[in-house]
Amino acid sequence: MPRSLPIAMCIVGLLAGCAPAASGTTDPGELVKRAYLAGMESMKDGDYEEAIGLFKRVMRVPGYVRLAANARLRIGDALFLQDKYEQAITTYRTFLREYEGDENAGYAYFRIGHAYYQQIPGDWFLAPPRYERQQSAVQQAAAALRQFVRLYPTHALAQQGQAMLDECQQQLYEHEAYVARFHFERNKPAGVVQRLERAFDRYPEHASTEDNFLMLAKAYVETDRVSAARSMYRAYLDRFPAGEHRATASESLSLLEQIEKRESDPPRPAPAPESNPDSGEP
Repeated sequence: MPRSLPIAMCIVGLLAGCAPAASGTTDPGELVKRAYLAGMESMKDGDYEEAIGLFKRVMRVPGYVRLAANARLRIGDALFLQDKYEQAITTYRTFLREYEGDENAGYAYFRIGHAYYQQIPGDWFLAPPRYERQQSAVQQAAAALRQFVRLYPTHALAQQGQAMLDECQQQLYEHEAYVARFHFERNKPAGVVQRLERAFDRYPEHASTEDNFLMLAKAYVETDRVSAARSMYRAYLDRFPAGEHRATASESLSLLEQIEKRESDPPRPAPAPESNPDSGEP
């Protein structure tokens, strides 16, 4: 998965122009601000442990909720920038819990999704294609990014979050399609139905291909879900009026409709036996 997004893209603005305050003051508020700005300078210089120590110092001073909230976020950023993604996620979640409704909540939600996204294994020439591998990291990233774009659709980072979410959903669909083909090639129609139904439900923009429509229709037939198969063939013909497999789909639908008609026609009554004149019966 591409890693084109700059790692520090969300905090560049915060790091710019953060010079420490002049020395010689004993005002507590000024000292707290100085510690916070010094932490920003340390993070800008790549001294993340020093920055975290300074931000923790800010958080220990009572009465400065705004700076304490920002310091908690910056600790998350410092962990993120060291690739300590699980620790960063925990820190951002703590921020959301302790400072519910804070104006930077959207940023924290984005960073949680971004941290999960950064943990998705990339392609490696000796490894199987990524869609063949275990998908837990992709699922976690998709869930977090989906929550972010749902809660903050107009956020400044929403477009970047949506781009990452789109990549995750593409990979998750590819995994479902891969497993569906695996079952199809081994004549396991129940597995095909399970995987493709989930793909159509969760990733309809990716799953709606000619091959998937026909594969699912055939799997429905083989699992005795004739009504569902007819619906799928009809959907294929409606969606792909010039489809490559239109003739096959039309013929299959016609056969299934004939079966339906035979099953719905009431049985004809058996003819009455003819009377025998020699029997003496009327």
